[in-house]
Amino acid sequence: ATLKRGHLLLQDRDEEVRVLDLEVARLCREIEAVRRVIPKMPGYEEQLLTLQAQLADERAKADQLAADLESPANTQRWRRLEGRDPEPGDLAAKIQLLDERLSDKKEQLLEKELVLEEVTNLANRLRKQAIERREGTLELAQAVNEVQGKIKATTRKMMASVSELSMYQATAIKLTHDNTQASDSLMEAQRRFEAGYAPSEEVELEWQRHSLTLDRRHEEALASAAAAAAQPSGVATIDLDVPTTAEPRPNAYIPDDLGIPKPYGNNAPFKPTGAGSSMRHIRKPVLREIDI
Repeated sequence: ATLKRGHLLLQDRDEEVRVLDLEVARLCREIEAVRRVIPKMPGYEEQLLTLQAQLADERAKADQLAADLESPANTQRWRRLEGRDPEPGDLAAKIQLLDERLSDKKEQLLEKELVLEEVTNLANRLRKQAIERREGTLELAQAVNEVQGKIKATTRKMMASVSELSMYQATAIKLTHDNTQASDSLMEAQRRFEAGYAPSEEVELEWQRHSLTLDRRHEEALASAAAAAAQPSGVATIDLDVPTTAEPRPNAYIPDDLGIPKPYGNNAPFKPTGAGSSMRHIRKPVLREIDI
């Protein structure tokens, strides 16, 4: 076993030597390659300087082109957009027009639903006739399916269009209302601030509540400090007005002939520890009646 172990260790050392020889050969090749490149370094440095100069020229050209593109004086790079912002009256008229178009679409949708109902009833009757006659059933069913598919596709498109229109209308109304409300609130806050008041009544009430809370906490802290200064820490008193740090026993001054139960149970004079916080996870046992 010792010879085998030594043979294995010798093989490992031979493998390490072979790997190191390969690494040495690689390093020698790299050194030789670097030595061959060293005479060419001045040419590479001149080429690097030339490329850096060309790069600086191209960057200058790019900066000039960017400046020409961004310059307002270059009339070939921009054009004036015609038009004007709509007035509130125009917006209200447009909203009214959209409402009318929505009503028209709803009426068209109701008409299409009635047509769909009639076509569906007709298709059902045709399907019954085809089943009864047993002639041309496949062709008739295909025609009915195509008609129903077209009607359903048209109905879905109409419903989608109406839904989109309603959504756009609701969004426009909500945004207009929010914009108006925000503008009014901003103007009111600026007016109150310039007059020397709080931006709004809510902010003023919040500041008053915060001030009252700070005052109450300060008074409570002062009261706690005064109480702590008046009562020495770690000292308890009993009925005899004798200072002591021991916890008073409940039956320390009760005669034994009164028959009062001992508060410490079966482990007297050792007081049992109180129930911990983990007791809230323990369910109380339910006593079951014993049937004899």
